[in-house]
Amino acid sequence: MIEKVATLTGCACLFTACCAAERDFFGVRNAKMPPIVYIVTPCMNAVDTIDRTILSVVTQAGDFRIRYHVQDGGSTDGTFERLLWWQKRLAHPDFPVQCRGLDFTCVAEPDTGMYDAIVTGFETLDADADAFMTWINADDVLMYGALSTIARLEAQFTPEQLSWVGGSAAIIKNDHLVHSLDRQIPTAVIREGLCEGLHWTFVQQEGTFFRKWLWDAVTPARTIRPMRLAGDWNLWRLFAAKCAFNQLETPLGGARFVQNPDMAEARSKAYLAEVDSHIARPERTQAMIGLDTTQPVTHRQVSAHQDNVFSITDKGAQDAFARHYQSVVGRPAATEGRKIPDRLIARGSARQSGRDLDTPTGGDPVLRQGNLIAYDHGWQYPAITEKHAFLTLKAAGDIPSGVTYVAYPWATLIDKVQSGTKDAGEHLTRFRAFCAVLPKTTRKVTVCQHIRMRDYLYLFEEAGIDNIFWTHATLQDRDAPAGGRQTVRPFPLYPVQMSQEFTDPDGHRRPHLFSFIGAKSNQWYMTDVRAWILDMLADDERGLIIGRDTWHYNKVVYDLQIRSNAGSADNDPSSLINQSASDEFRESLYQSVFSLCPSGSGPNSIRLWESLGAGAIPVIMADTYAPPGDPRLWEQAAVFCAETPEAVKALPDRLAEIAADPARLAAMRHAMRQLWLLYGPHSFVTDVQMLMLELGSTPGAASPIVRAQNSDLLNELYETAANSTEMPQRQAQLLLKSCATALLLAPAKIDVLAQSDSLEARGVAKARAAVGQGHELCLHFDRVLDHARRRRRTVKAPAVAHGAVPAVAFFGKHGNRTPLSYDPFQRVLGDQLLLVDDLSAADVLLTGFNIDLRDKIDTLRPVLEARPDTKIAVISEEPLWDTTWSGGFEDRARTMTASGAELSYRFINHQNSTLFDFDRIPYFLLTNDSFIVRYRNLLAAQSDVSPADLLTRWASAPVRAAFFAEVRKGETYSRNFPEHDIYGLGTYRTEVAEATKGDGVMRVGKGWTAGKATAPRRQALPDWHLDKLATLTGQCRVMSSFENTHQHAYVSEKIFDAFAVGAVPTYYASPRHRVFDLVPQETMINTFGLDAAAAARRIAEFEPDLDFAKAYCAARDNLCRRFSSGGDIIAERRRIVREVVKDITALA
Repeated sequence: MIEKVATLTGCACLFTACCAAERDFFGVRNAKMPPIVYIVTPCMNAVDTIDRTILSVVTQAGDFRIRYHVQDGGSTDGTFERLLWWQKRLAHPDFPVQCRGLDFTCVAEPDTGMYDAIVTGFETLDADADAFMTWINADDVLMYGALSTIARLEAQFTPEQLSWVGGSAAIIKNDHLVHSLDRQIPTAVIREGLCEGLHWTFVQQEGTFFRKWLWDAVTPARTIRPMRLAGDWNLWRLFAAKCAFNQLETPLGGARFVQNPDMAEARSKAYLAEVDSHIARPERTQAMIGLDTTQPVTHRQVSAHQDNVFSITDKGAQDAFARHYQSVVGRPAATEGRKIPDRLIARGSARQSGRDLDTPTGGDPVLRQGNLIAYDHGWQYPAITEKHAFLTLKAAGDIPSGVTYVAYPWATLIDKVQSGTKDAGEHLTRFRAFCAVLPKTTRKVTVCQHIRMRDYLYLFEEAGIDNIFWTHATLQDRDAPAGGRQTVRPFPLYPVQMSQEFTDPDGHRRPHLFSFIGAKSNQWYMTDVRAWILDMLADDERGLIIGRDTWHYNKVVYDLQIRSNAGSADNDPSSLINQSASDEFRESLYQSVFSLCPSGSGPNSIRLWESLGAGAIPVIMADTYAPPGDPRLWEQAAVFCAETPEAVKALPDRLAEIAADPARLAAMRHAMRQLWLLYGPHSFVTDVQMLMLELGSTPGAASPIVRAQNSDLLNELYETAANSTEMPQRQAQLLLKSCATALLLAPAKIDVLAQSDSLEARGVAKARAAVGQGHELCLHFDRVLDHARRRRRTVKAPAVAHGAVPAVAFFGKHGNRTPLSYDPFQRVLGDQLLLVDDLSAADVLLTGFNIDLRDKIDTLRPVLEARPDTKIAVISEEPLWDTTWSGGFEDRARTMTASGAELSYRFINHQNSTLFDFDRIPYFLLTNDSFIVRYRNLLAAQSDVSPADLLTRWASAPVRAAFFAEVRKGETYSRNFPEHDIYGLGTYRTEVAEATKGDGVMRVGKGWTAGKATAPRRQALPDWHLDKLATLTGQCRVMSSFENTHQHAYVSEKIFDAFAVGAVPTYYASPRHRVFDLVPQETMINTFGLDAAAAARRIAEFEPDLDFAKAYCAARDNLCRRFSSGGDIIAERRRIVREVVKDITALA
C-alpha cells in the first residue's frame, strides 16, 4: 500500500501547534488547559468543495483547541495537493487562528469507503476518553460558533450528564442557509433504528458531536467500518443504547443540498437497503408500535441561558411522535394528547474548561525582567537544573543589552513530545506562543538539561536560541560549533542532594575507598560500564557497590511529571521520591574517598556534582563527556577512567595508590572546592554570565574585533566558498570579516574584487548570499568597500592607506598588560582600531611597560628604519612599574636610548591621564569577566549571613590572618612620593605579614616557605585567583588586601577578594583614595600612617563588634549590587576604550 502522509512537524506525536492568538493564554483562566475538539474529514475527489469545509473548521473561534485530520481515499483530482497547500498555509504564523491552537494532519491512502476512512481517521487522533469528536464530510460545513458551544458544554457537564449532542437541522444551498428546523428526536426512537427518513426524520450527522468513550463503546471497527451509506444511522442506533441524545435549538453544522435529484433518489434507495439489511422494515414499524404502549416518549433539549450556563431538560415529544405514528402506522397513537411535564436533568456548572495540566494556578507565567524572559512553570522536579539556572540569573541582576536569557522548561517539553503524551500538543502550543513574545534581534542564551536535546534542535531554532548550555555536552560539542544557528556549551547538573556549600574537611573519615549505588545498565544507557562495575567490583571489600533496578527519582520524574499517571493529581511530588534509597546514596558519598560516576543515558550525571559537594573525589567514567570550565582544573580534581572492562577492573588498585598519598588527596579536594565555587548552587550559572557579558560587550555580531587576517587563511576561505554549493553561516561571516579587514589594511585589494570571475569576488558573493544582503555584516562590508574605493592609492604607510582606522600591534613581554590587549576591551573596541600581528603593518606599536623598548630593540629597529613614521606608545596599568623602573610617572612625551637607537614614545599611566579614573568599576576588575562574575555570585551567596552570624564565624575562623602576596623587600618596593600621594607598599605588606604572629596566620606566595619547599609561583596555577578564593572562603577572619602601590585610583582585586570570602580586609589608604567610593572605611582595617609593626598589632588586636558587622554586611550587599549591573560594566569598558582610541588616534 502506498501511503502519503503530511504533518506540520516531525515530532513523535503528530501534533503541530500554530497558536497565533495570545489573548488570555497565560492568564489565570488557564488553570486547566483548554479542551481539544477532534474532527475528521473523509474525502475522495473533493477538490471543488474541500476548501469550504476546511475553512469552516479552522476559522472556529473560542477557548478550545482543534485537532483536525483529513483522511483522503486516494483522490486523483488534486484534492490531496490542495490539502498540502492548506498544510503550509495553516503552519504560517500569519494565519489568523482564532482559537487556542490548531493541529492539522492529512493522509492519503486507499480505503474501502467513507466509514472506513472515518474510523481510520479517528484512530489517528488518539483522543482522550472524555473529549468530543465529530466528522464533517468534504462537501459540508460546521456552523460558526459550533466548537465554542461544544467546548462550553464539555466544561459545564460531566460525561455522565452529556456525552452526545447535536444541533437543529440545517441545509445549505448555493453557499447560503436555506432551511433550519429544530426537530425533536427522542433517544428511544433512535435506539430502535427509526431515524432513517421513513419512520422518523434523520439525525443530521453534520454538527453531531460525541465523546470518545462512546465511540469506543460501540466498537466502530466492527460495526461501522464495513458500512457504505448508512453508517451514521447504525452509529446513532448503537449510541442510543449507551446514553441519551441531547439537542440544541440552533444548528452546529450544515449539510450541502444535493442538486441532482436522480442521484439523490438512487442514494436514498441504497441507503434504505443497507438499513433494511440490519433491521427489516416491518421490525422497525413494530418497534414504533411498541413505543406507543410503553413509557411516554421524550427528548433531551439543551438550552442556553443569559448567564452563559446551559441546562438539559427532558421534554415531552408526544405531538411529534403522534404525527410520525399516524404517518407510518395509519392510526392515531394511543398516547396522543398526553401532556408530559418538563423535567430538569442537569444545569451546567461554572467549572473551568479542560483538564489539568502543569499550567499556572494564577498570574502570568511569562516573566520579563530586563533582558531575561522566562516561562516560569512546568519545571522538572527534583532534577531542577533548568529552573535553578533561571532563578539564579533572575536574582543576579541585569543582563547586558543585545542579549536575552531565555528560561524555559525544555526537559518537560522534550519529554512530552518524545513520549507522545496526550498533552504534548498543548505543550507545543504553549511553547510556540511563548516564542512569539521573544525579541527577534537579540542574541539568545538558554540552559537545557535533557539528554535528547540534540534530537530537538528545531525547537531551539524556533525560539531563535544562539547559545545552548547543555548538561550533556560532549568533547565534540566543546571543540567544534554545532550545526545550524546554535553553539552548544557544557553546563553542570544541579546537585539535588548537596544543595549547601562545600563544607567537607580534609580529615573526615571515609571508610569506603570507592562506592557506586545506582541503576543497572539498560538499553537506554550509552555503554555497559555500569554492568562492568557491578560484575567486577562488587566483591572488592574496599568498595561499596549496590545495583538498583531504577533511579530513586524515577517515579516522580517519569510517572508523575511526564506520563501523569502516578495516582492522584494532588500527590506531593516529594512523596514519590524513594527517600530511603536517596538517603542511602547520599550517606555513601560522605563515607567514600572516591565516587564512581559512570555514564548513563548521557555522559553527565547528577552523581558527579553531588560527589563534588560531598567531598567524594569523582571518578569520571564517561569517555565523551566535556565538563564545563578549565580542563586542567578537572585533571586535578577528578580521576578519569576509560569505559573499558580492562580499565574498570584495574580501577580499585589505581584508586588505592592515590589514596595512599594524603597530600595528593588534599590537592584534589582543593581543586574540587574551586569547581564548587564556580558551579555549586550559588554560582551555578558562572559560564552563562561570562558568555552574556561577552556577547553584550560586542557591538553587534557584525561589528567584530578588527584584526588583520593571515593571507593563507583568507585564500583558503575564498577557495572553499567558491567551490561549495552551500556556505555555512559561520564560514560566510568569517570570510566577510576577514576580507573587510584586508581591505582596511590594503585598499588596493578592491581591484581584484571588481573582477566578477575572480576567486575572491565569487567567494564574497557566496558569503553575502549566505549571510543575507540585509544583514548588518553585509552593510558593514559595504561601508568598508566605499572606504577602500575612496582611499585606493599606493602609499608607504598603512596610516595613509586606511586613514580613518589606525593599525596597532602589541609587542614585548608586557604587550599583554595594557588595556587593549585584554579580550573584554577588544570586544567593545569593534572597528575603531585595527589590531595587527605584523609590526611592519602597524601605525602604532603598543606595550604596557617601557622596558620592552629596550628588550625588543632588535625587533623594533628594522621596523622603525623601514618606516620612520611608526609611532610607539606605552600604556601602563601598573603604578608599581611607573614608580620603580619607568623613570617617573608624569611626563607623557618620552625618549629612550637602547643599543644606540633613540626611541621616542608616548607614555600614559594612572598619574598622567584620566584613563584609569573609574566611574563605577575599577579598571583591574574589567580586564577579565571572571572577577565580576565571581564577586557577584560569592557576595550573593553570603547575603543571608547576618551580622551576628559573621561575628560567630570570625571568632571561630581557623585562619586568623591571611597574606597572599610575594615576598618583596628593599628600597625599590618602598619608594614614596608624598606630594603625589603615592607610596610603595611591596616591602610594607611583607613586613606586616612577618610581624603578624600566632596560630592561624597564613602566608602564601613566592618567597614564603610551604613546609620545606618554596611555594611555586601562583600564576602557574590553572587559576590563581580561584585557588585563593577556595582556600579562604568561610575560613578566614582577616585578609590582607594591601596593594603593591598606593595611588588614588589604583584598586585591584584584593579588597574585593576579602568580601568575597567573608573576611575583614586590611588596606592602606589615604583620605583621598578612591577605594572609599567603593568600601566605607568603617568596614576595613585601614593602616594608613602606621608602620609595619603597628599595623601587625592592629590586626592582632582587632575585635569586631556588632556595629562593625552591620556596616560590613551593608558594604557587602552594596558591592553585590554594584557587580550585578552588566550595563555599568560595559559602560566602564567603553569609557576606557574611548580614551585609549583618542590617544592612539592623536598619536597616529
